[in-house]
Amino acid sequence: MYKNAYALIIKSLLVVMLTGCFCKTSYAQVNFGGQIFENNTKIPLSGINIENLNTHLKQISASDGSFAISAKIGDLLSFSSPYYQPDTVYIINLNYLKIYLNLKTKTLKEVQVTSAELKTGSLKITPTKGPFNSETVLYQTDAAGRPIGGVKIMIHDWNKDENKRIMEQQFLRGEEEKVQISKVFSPENIQNYLPISNQELRNFITLYIPSIKTYNSKGFNLLDYLTSSYKEFLKIPAEQRQSEDFLKINK
Repeated sequence: MYKNAYALIIKSLLVVMLTGCFCKTSYAQVNFGGQIFENNTKIPLSGINIENLNTHLKQISASDGSFAISAKIGDLLSFSSPYYQPDTVYIINLNYLKIYLNLKTKTLKEVQVTSAELKTGSLKITPTKGPFNSETVLYQTDAAGRPIGGVKIMIHDWNKDENKRIMEQQFLRGEEEKVQISKVFSPENIQNYLPISNQELRNFITLYIPSIKTYNSKGFNLLDYLTSSYKEFLKIPAEQRQSEDFLKINK
């Protein structure tokens, strides 16, 4: 009888201990992570301050916008920066989190593309239609383009058409990316980051607007790029930076 009672007590103590362990585990701090972006441009943001308002632990986002901080469900995380509007997030789960911050001043203005014109030039010689209205049959001509009799058969090069189609697609993708870069590096947007305006601002954009390759590179960060470019820009004498003849001076 005493043995059974003793065993029952031991079993109850184990249940209590295990329950306590599980409770502690559910509320334990874990390494909670995510990534921070600028809302309009979707560019990853580095140097953003992250703070767990419950534990007061602090971290800073990396060059690709990623962050990791000790947190648990129910904690409050704040995201702040001198350039962006602060945001606070209540953690309801520990899934990877994506945060989008807005500029404190102006956001990017929409750029409306109303039309796109591709100038390919004019053909010097128009192919002559064959007897069955076929463009695969052309009359032979001399060097001056005058008919000399006879016909020549034109074999259709389907590979050439496919290559042309691929080149056109690449061209259109490049144009879309240029429009996106123009949005980011518009005077209205850049003056939110740098203390310059008017002609000096236009000169800065002309000199430092990045190429498609640079803009799409893995390590590209807008704030870092603008900071380093502005430091270089300041090395140019002020009268040159603000001159309308800036491009002529720098040729």
